[in-house]
Amino acid sequence: MAQALLYLLAELEEPMIRGIYTNSSAMQYLEEKMDVVANNLANSTTSGFKRNGLFIDQLLGAEQANIRNEIKQPLPEGEIKTYTEYTQGGIRDTQNKFDFAINGDGFFTIDTPDGLAYTRDGQFIINQEGILTTVNGHPVMGQSGMIQLAGEKFSVTEDGYISINNQIVDKLSINSFDVKDAVQMADNLWRPKSAEVEVYEANPEVKQGFLEISNVSIVKEMVSMIAIQRWYNANEKSIKTNDDALNKAVNNIAK
Repeated sequence: MAQALLYLLAELEEPMIRGIYTNSSAMQYLEEKMDVVANNLANSTTSGFKRNGLFIDQLLGAEQANIRNEIKQPLPEGEIKTYTEYTQGGIRDTQNKFDFAINGDGFFTIDTPDGLAYTRDGQFIINQEGILTTVNGHPVMGQSGMIQLAGEKFSVTEDGYISINNQIVDKLSINSFDVKDAVQMADNLWRPKSAEVEVYEANPEVKQGFLEISNVSIVKEMVSMIAIQRWYNANEKSIKTNDDALNKAVNNIAK
C-alpha cells in the first residue's frame, strides 16, 4: 500500500516539478533579457552605440522556422550569449568641429592603456597638451600617431585628411575588421578578439561637425521591456500554482 502511494505521488510530482524547472529557466532568461534591454535604453543617447540582443532570441526564431519547415536540425546548447547589431545609426549635425561621424564601414582608432581599440563614437575633445582624445581621455590616432592640434584653423576632409592652418598634417586612422571577431570593451570601444584577426584600412566618408547616433530604438526597447515584465509575472504565477498543487497532492496522499 505504501509503495503504491509513493508511486502515485511520484506520478503526480513529475509534471509539476518539470513545470517549476521550466518556468524558473524562463525567468532566468527573462532576467538576462531585461539586463540587455536596460543597457540598450541607458545607451540610447550614446554616440555610435550599437544595440545588443540575446543570441537565444535568434535560436528560438531558428527553431520555429525548423518546425514550420519540418527540419530536424538540433540547435546549439550552452550559456546565454549576447550579440551586437552593427547597423549604422543616423547622423546628426552638432556644428562642433571636434565631432566626427563615419558614414560607411570602419572605426576610429584609439590608443588605450590596453593597446589599440576602435570606436564609432566620434565625440572628441582637445586635452591640455593639445592632443585630440575621446571624452574619456584616450588619444585618437592618425596614421602618423597621436594627433597634435596646434593651430587656429582645424579641419578634416571627407577622406579623413587633417588640415591645420590650411596645411595637411595627417590622416585619421580609420580601420575595420570582421565584426563577428569583435569584442566589446568599456567606454564604447571594441577590439579584435585575437591578434590573428585581420585589421585593414577603411575609406568611408568622414563628416566633421556630425555624430552618429545610437541605433537603439527607444520605442522598441520599451515595448520589449513591458513584454518581458508580463512574461516574467506569468512564469512566476505558474510556479506558485504548481507549488500549491504539489503541496496539496502531498498532503492529500499523506492522509
